[in-house]
Parts: sequence; structure tokens; C-alpha cells
Amino acid sequence: MTRVELPRDLASQDLGGGQNLAGAVSIFANRSFVSLWTAQVLSQLASNMVLAGLMAIVVGTTGSNTANAVLILTFLFPAVAFSAVAGVIVERADAKLIMFGANVLRAVGTILFIFVGANVLLIYLLNLLIATVTAFFAPAELTSIPRIVDRRQLMAANSVFVLTVNATFAIGFGFLGPLLLTTIGPIGIYVIVAIMFGLAALAILPIPGVPPEITTSPGAAVAGRALTAVLEELREGIAFVRRTPRIAWSLTYLGIASSLIGVMGALGPGFATQILRLRAEDFFFIMGPAGLGAVMGILFLNGYGRSIPRRLLIDLGLVAMGVTLMAIAAVKPVAVLVSPAVRPLQSNLPELLSPFVSLIAVVVVIAVTAGIEYAFVAIPSQTALQEELPGDVRGRIFGILNTLLSVASFLPVLLAPAAADILNIAFPGAGIPVVMALLGAITLWAGIASWRRNRSTGLHDGYQSPAVTDAREQPSRDGE
Repeated sequence: MTRVELPRDLASQDLGGGQNLAGAVSIFANRSFVSLWTAQVLSQLASNMVLAGLMAIVVGTTGSNTANAVLILTFLFPAVAFSAVAGVIVERADAKLIMFGANVLRAVGTILFIFVGANVLLIYLLNLLIATVTAFFAPAELTSIPRIVDRRQLMAANSVFVLTVNATFAIGFGFLGPLLLTTIGPIGIYVIVAIMFGLAALAILPIPGVPPEITTSPGAAVAGRALTAVLEELREGIAFVRRTPRIAWSLTYLGIASSLIGVMGALGPGFATQILRLRAEDFFFIMGPAGLGAVMGILFLNGYGRSIPRRLLIDLGLVAMGVTLMAIAAVKPVAVLVSPAVRPLQSNLPELLSPFVSLIAVVVVIAVTAGIEYAFVAIPSQTALQEELPGDVRGRIFGILNTLLSVASFLPVLLAPAAADILNIAFPGAGIPVVMALLGAITLWAGIASWRRNRSTGLHDGYQSPAVTDAREQPSRDGE
């Protein structure tokens, strides 16, 4: 679960309305970039896969949705908390050595999970340390891209980078991690992930050295100034969002999508055990199909999405996501209600067909739908941000917005599982359905409100330039 920040070198690049696919393909003729990209794929897949194993152990040990949410926050927190210090060190060290060392340390740390066992506190601590190391790897990787890629291909390289981040999350966390968890268990995942980190370290070796741009030692005063600069830029980012409604709306859409997928991940193991009566590691039946649905949504958008107005896609995704979340909440009550009628049908069907009318089959279909809807919200929102941010501040502001997005997603990821646990104390088994129904109702309300607003301003009719969007949104700015 990696936070993406665009390198500042891209500030002067113009993304435009369409990407040059040939440019994205030609970038792979650069061997150094291929090595860096290979390391990125391996390490990102590994990071997302190990999350599945840790989630199963934490939920299986504690039986707590809140404990699982805390685990997810140990992945997310270091990327925000240590960004300033990581930036200072990357500027004063060889980025190649940082990336190599980070992958080696992550490989060793993953092996240590085998000896930690089911000690949840030690899992938190070790995972926090590994995530902190990852916080140094990400800026080192971004620093390397402008050094090994021709300036004309920077945008293509960045496009591949962002696509890889999203694809490895869907494949690693949504599919491979849960699948391997059910087949070889957590220890097997730890071994495979450690090997992948080791291979990622080896992939770094052919890359030319990336010497530091600043030769002075990073003292406490330098780190303090970096932290002050980050806080100042955060204030600047908030002010920019407040005076630019179109950016605020795109960021809001992204925040909703990211928070909901995080909440689904935090509640997934509990849903598997409490609703589906499966093992915690069997949350593959939820996140796996959701990841598949996200890939299907991305493929659809790549093939047909350009002809559909972005705000219409986003609103369709939001409304459908609200309905889907409420459908997930209703799975157990409806199953209990119709089970007397379905049970004879299942017993009379051939053995190969009976699973297709089971509760799990219904959940799989709903999860695939949720993944498609996530893509419909997240991808157009991300694209709109890239297109509408002014070229002279795009790199800086995009990084700030991603930081704000990460911070904003902390609260629902923690509160939703905690609320489910509290409800389970008073009403056993009702926690997750009630929380999912509430989230679904809020999302549906937000989707309908956004639909009405965007349709009334003409944003469902076609893509509007930033100037037109600002002009139409200006009268309601005081009320936002």
C-alpha cells in the first residue's frame, strides 16, 4: 500500500488529454529503467503480498477488526511521518545504495516474521520498521528516474511507474497474497516475499550510481528545516485545494475510493470469519475478486473510457459502490432468509454447479463489482488531477495532495473496524453488516449529490477545461 509522489522534475511536463502509448513502450528500450522497474515490480508485489499473511495472523490471533486496522496503519504511517527525513538523506547519499540496502533490509525483516510467530505487538513493531525502510526506498527510486531516463521520456516513465503501483496493489494484495495464503500458509509467503526482495536488490545492481546532489551531512538542523518545509508545503497544498474547487472535488473522490478500499481490507478477514464462516486467511474470496474487478475496470476504461465524461464515470462508480456496500451488508440476513428455499436446490444440483448458488459465490460476484466501481472512481479522479494541476506546480502539489490523501484515509480505516468491534459486543455478529450498510448509505448519498451537482453544471455532457469548470463552480464556491 504505497503512496505515490511525482518527482519535481515533472513540474514542467504537460500531461495533456491523452497518453502516448508508444512513448510508454519505448521507455523499455532503456536497460537501466528496465532494471529499476523490475525492482519496483518485485518489491511492490512483495510488500502487498506480505500484508495478506500478516492480516490473517493478526485477525486469527486476536479476532479483532481493530487490531487488523492498526496493522494496516503501520504500513501507511511511516510513508507520511518520515517523508521529510527520507528526502534529506536521499539528497545526500547515493540513491542506488539506498535502494539496494532497503531491499536487503526488507528481505531480512520479512524472514524475522517467521520467528515472531503470532506475537501481535512484535508483528506491529517489525512491520513498522520495515515500512520505515520502505519510506526511504520510494524517494530514492523517484530520484533515480530523472537520472537514467531522457527528459523527453520522463512522463512515459512516470506513467509506467504509477500504473505499476496500482497494478501491483491489485495483484499482490487482492490476488496473489490471499491465494498463496490459502495454499502454502503465512510462512511460505514470508519465504517467497524475502526471495522477491532479494531479487529486487539484485535488479538494482546494473543501474548506474546516483550520486548525491548535496554533499553536506544531514544534521539535526537540516532535518528540522526539512520538516518545517513539509509542514509549510502542506499548508500551501490545503490553501491551493480550498481555492481550486475542481482539484478539491477530484481529491474528495480519490479520498472516498481509497478509504473504502482500505476499510474493505481492514474488515475483509473479519467478514470471512464472521459472515462466511471461513478462516481469516480465506478473505481471498473478497479481496481476490475485488482486485480482479479493479483490473477489469481499468481495462474497460483504457478501451472505452475516453469517450465517456470523467465526472459521469465517477458518479456512476460512487452510486454503484454505495449500492454494492449495502448489498455486502445484506448478504448474511438475506442468506438466512432464503436458505430454506435454496438448500433443496443446492442438494438437487450436480456437484460441480452447487457452489455457484452458494453464499460465497454471491460474495465473489459482489466483490468483482466493487473492484470495477473502485476503478471507475479512482482512475478518472487521478487522471483529472494530473490534467488539471497547473504545469508549474504539478510535481510539488501532487506530492502534497497524496500526503493529505494518505492522512485523510487513516481515520476511516481505523474507525470502521473499531465501530464493528464495539457493535459486536452489544449485538454479536452485527458489527460488520451495520458498518458496511452505513458506509454504503453515506457513499450512495455522496454519489447522488455529486451526480445532481455535476449534471446541473454540464459536466456529464463532456470533458470541460479547467477554466470552464472553474467558471461554472465559482458561484457555489462560498457554499462549499
